[in-house]
Amino acid sequence: MKTLTRLCRLPALMLASLCLMTLPATGQTKTSASGSPPNSVAKAYGSGWDCDKGFRESDGACAIISLPKNSHLTGGDYGAGWACNYGFDRAGSGCAAVKVPANAYLDGSGTRWDCLRGYTRNGQLCSAIKVPANGYLTNSNYGNGWACERGFRPDRGLCLKIVLPKNAYLTDSASGPGWACERGHAAKGQACAKIVLPKFAHLNSTGDGWQCDRPYRQTGGACTAP
Repeated sequence: MKTLTRLCRLPALMLASLCLMTLPATGQTKTSASGSPPNSVAKAYGSGWDCDKGFRESDGACAIISLPKNSHLTGGDYGAGWACNYGFDRAGSGCAAVKVPANAYLDGSGTRWDCLRGYTRNGQLCSAIKVPANGYLTNSNYGNGWACERGFRPDRGLCLKIVLPKNAYLTDSASGPGWACERGHAAKGQACAKIVLPKFAHLNSTGDGWQCDRPYRQTGGACTAP
């Protein structure tokens, strides 16, 4: 009879135990079964936990990251945890729109700008490039932004015509007179003088001088036998 009484009481005891397990204990901290704070997840390997996206670890807890306007979360463990959107740049604790002047465009970073082709940076503005006659625009952001057409050379903001002496040809060099002498000739002032070969000599590899045939050696302006 006593055994039957105990069996009848068993379901009630089990129910009471289950109720006690589901009720929070007085003064219990709000942590998960793994010991991680709210807004966090236990690491997949090893011990410890990581804060959820949009939260950062602070004094053993996960504090929410306050996003300013025109920004986004970076997910990084360092820095502010956020970055400005394209077209905006950090300004104090917020993001300010990048001011792009006329005739300019945002570069790939989204925080800087460059002038369009045909314009050059002048402080915070883009000024039109003045191309002289017989000149053309270049794609370079350096220098004048223009170059002279073939047959002309730059001189104090102008493109002057290159005067070719006899036995000369145009070069693509931006420096110098813009011409060079044909092989067998050497520059003498504004002319190309013919190279006079002494006996037992031949033109050098560049064609603007001479050297003695082997086994002769140069002695002054002549080639002498060794």
